[in-house]
Amino acid sequence: MDDLPILDPKPLHDLLDLGGSVEVIHELIALFEEDVPLHLALLKTAMGALDGPRIMMEAHQLKGAVGNLGLARFAELAARIEALAREEHLEQIPGRADHLPAAYEEALQALNTAFPGQ
Repeated sequence: MDDLPILDPKPLHDLLDLGGSVEVIHELIALFEEDVPLHLALLKTAMGALDGPRIMMEAHQLKGAVGNLGLARFAELAARIEALAREEHLEQIPGRADHLPAAYEEALQALNTAFPGQ
């Protein structure tokens, strides 16, 4: 997973090329900063309850949200958690999920560095 970039700015640059503004990018970053911790908390609760379908759903939502922003490493981590839940390997999920808070911080820093001025 370390071979993936933290941030592939192409999706956000494509948005700018299509007429989006830097302000829209900053709004997306603010939504990321607001929504992702909520989904991380919901995922943690689902893990505590060993609720495989809920784990899979939260990981899937995280994967989509961060993938759309070009956050490749974070998206891959969420995809692996989703796959483990789908395959009912719930015992392996905490080892992966332990990396989510650091992935969130790393992703947020990369977004703010690539698109400063929020």
